[in-house]
This record gives sequence, C-alpha cells and structure tokens, in this order.
Amino acid sequence: MWTFADKSGRACCLIPEATALFQEQADTLLGGASERMLFYVARCYRYERPQAGRYREFTQLGFEYLCAEPERAAACSVEIATGFLDSLGVRYDLDCTARRGLSYYLGGQGFEMRCAALGAQQQIAGGGAYREGAGFGIGLERLWLAMSARPEV
Repeated sequence: MWTFADKSGRACCLIPEATALFQEQADTLLGGASERMLFYVARCYRYERPQAGRYREFTQLGFEYLCAEPERAAACSVEIATGFLDSLGVRYDLDCTARRGLSYYLGGQGFEMRCAALGAQQQIAGGGAYREGAGFGIGLERLWLAMSARPEV
C-alpha cells in the first residue's frame, strides 16, 4: 500500500481495498440494528507494478452484509454477486473453496469469481465471511474487461 506524509508531516495511506474499513466500523454502521446491508464504490490503490487488468489505481464495487451470522451473510453475498454478474451477461467460474489471502476472512475461506477470457488476471470478484458478517468486492475495470470479452449474442 502507499503510505506517505502529508504537507504537515501526518502519516497518510491510500486504501488498497475497502472491506477492512467496514469491519473496523461495524458497530457504528450497525447503529443498534441487528443487521445491515451496504453497497459502496471506492477508489483504491496498489503499490505494485501495473499489469494488464491490474492497475495501481482501481475502482472497487463492494457489498457488505453486517450481522452476527457470517455463514448466512456469506451465502447471501454469493447470491447477490452471481445475480449481479448474471444480469450483465458475464460468463464466470465460481470457486466457493477459494483460500483468500486477506487475514480477516474466517479460516481464510472465501469465494472467487473468475473470467477465463481475461488470462492471468482473471479474478473479477472475491469475498467471504468475517467476524462481523460477509461481503465481496468487484474490480470495476476488470468487470469492464470481462464484459468486453463476452461473445455477442
């Protein structure tokens, strides 16, 4: 991730993804409710070499289902993600046994949605359950590439 000091010398960081922010603020976002579904669009940044379909700056479309039942929230997240991609006509492979590299997912378990037509950078969505609920993120730029790669009907 990119970290730097601002003009006043304060530490700053450009977010590499948004899910952790929702987990950190789960109690505040719930506001006394037992559950809450949230959708967001966030500009995110990676400090690494750009590649085809993997850019330093990207847009994350996200869904978070905050609740005390992560397994139920995860099932709902998969259903919403598949419904969204299906509505766009994107062909994808769903892997519900994916091991996610982000430490906040319960047991590292999660799900990934891949579009083989994109080559090496074929993941277009990923998510899973965490202590405060579950959710997923979709890379908008990669989604656009997947939509462009689909055969015309």
